[in-house]
Amino acid sequence: MATYVALVNELLRRINETTLDTAGDGFGDARNLQAIAKDAINSSTREILQTSQEWPFTFTTYTETLVIGTGTYAWQSDVSKIDWDSFYLKRLTSEDNEPKKLTVLSYVDYLRYYRPQEDTSGADGRATPQLIYKTEERKFGVTPVPDAAYEIEYRYWSFPSDLTAFNDVSIIPDRFKHVLIDGAMMYMMRFRSNEQSASIHQQNFQNGIDTMRRLLLDSPAYISSTIRANRYFNANIGAQ
Repeated sequence: MATYVALVNELLRRINETTLDTAGDGFGDARNLQAIAKDAINSSTREILQTSQEWPFTFTTYTETLVIGTGTYAWQSDVSKIDWDSFYLKRLTSEDNEPKKLTVLSYVDYLRYYRPQEDTSGADGRATPQLIYKTEERKFGVTPVPDAAYEIEYRYWSFPSDLTAFNDVSIIPDRFKHVLIDGAMMYMMRFRSNEQSASIHQQNFQNGIDTMRRLLLDSPAYISSTIRANRYFNANIGAQ
């Protein structure tokens, strides 16, 4: 993946402007057009990321360590979208619990069927979590309330922070670096009030994003039975 300073310098070369020191000297103090170029790289990156929540290069795996007696847990600050099918309870050696994929409940079903039990049983009702539920805020909940520091692994698509340091690495794969640069050129040309050139780069930028979506997001239909049996059927490869 390209570094921040490398991307900025490629953009500056495109418009025949003085590049920045690749070792980072003076990068944080860049002014005028060089500063605009730095902003343009981040603006282009954000626009690419905002066209989809499921870019594969933003996919992240995280493990949440539960707290005894605590039922809800906040998402990480960079969460864009949660993969609700990925929640997995790990085996805790001290408890020798069964590792398993956790089923997701709606918040309404949690309130209807499980919250009353938790309120009436108190500490006596704490146990190994069996289900997770979606809350109405940026959190998820587990039920029963945990009686030990179990670990739950889940995956999500992130929305990374802007690039800041000269050696920060772009999340956009190098094979699509030209798309990022086209977007940055669009912003630079708008800054220069060159609407004709900006329109050309905007079209190239949009075409590049469309190509990224086709190559990275479009996938063949996948059908899999959830019935447990000795044989299963996968629509892609047939009976196993």
